[in-house]
Amino acid sequence: MEEKIVVSFIIPAFNEANMIVDTLTQLHKFAPKVGYEIIIVDNGSTDNTIELAQHFGDTVISCAQGTIAAVRNFGVQVSTGRILVFIDADVKLTQQWQDNINNTIENIDKNPLLITGSRCSPPENNNTLNTHWFNLLVESNSSTYINSGHLITSKVLFDKISGFNEELRTAEDHDFCIRATQAEALISPNASLKVFHDGYPTTYAQFIKRERWHGREDFKSFTSLFNSKIALIICFHVMLFMLSLAIVYLHGIIAGVSFYALSMFILTLALTRYKFNGSPMQSLMKTSLIHYAYIIGRTLSLVDRLTFRYSSKFR
Repeated sequence: MEEKIVVSFIIPAFNEANMIVDTLTQLHKFAPKVGYEIIIVDNGSTDNTIELAQHFGDTVISCAQGTIAAVRNFGVQVSTGRILVFIDADVKLTQQWQDNINNTIENIDKNPLLITGSRCSPPENNNTLNTHWFNLLVESNSSTYINSGHLITSKVLFDKISGFNEELRTAEDHDFCIRATQAEALISPNASLKVFHDGYPTTYAQFIKRERWHGREDFKSFTSLFNSKIALIICFHVMLFMLSLAIVYLHGIIAGVSFYALSMFILTLALTRYKFNGSPMQSLMKTSLIHYAYIIGRTLSLVDRLTFRYSSKFR
């Protein structure tokens, strides 16, 4: 008699040949000690992601078109578990995750209107972005939403709010959690459910590109803009930049550049202290520099909206 499926893992994948083997190996190694299934939803990969995933004997289905939200929803449609675990194709489970998942399952069974998971930890190395940004995000653990790279909830809640919003190309997890709280769900991050994310950017250029991608939904409409603190900060940054250009025109390049540099130094320092309250002082300057790269990336999101570069082909 086959074991009843309790947990369904939903993994969207697009050209993840470099990551999918490690992800599935770790998943099977540290899976919950209950019946589980793994559903890999390929989103039109052009590499051998599908072939590599099929070697594990898990369910591999195709959803070549649609947003990442649509891909996740498609995976849920074929799932059979009452607990849904969404992870990205470059996220690895740990022994600590396995040790704590059964309690999580029990908590969700008691309260199906629960969303949990944790911020993904970066690889354990000395990369500046990992040390002075991503690790600090994990340690702050103050998020009001759970990132869909590692989000756990019940099928009951998922159905109640009709899953992820398939019109969103990014920030679908934030929207999911907002609608869930409106449906009286509880958002409860659990740092003991530790996972690692191998796909974090390792250079400033990659980091800016990542934030450029993540920020575009913030400028989709005036409503989304005014509902996003980050979007309002970006608008303020654009105003500072335009004022700096005016100063260059009126008083010369040195005056304009100095004004912009001093303004951004104060702004990023203040934002960093606010975002990472309690973080080590020796990290403050490096983290502030990364915060500036974050602002640049999000500003490019606004530029993409204003120049209509946000196309249907954007992934």
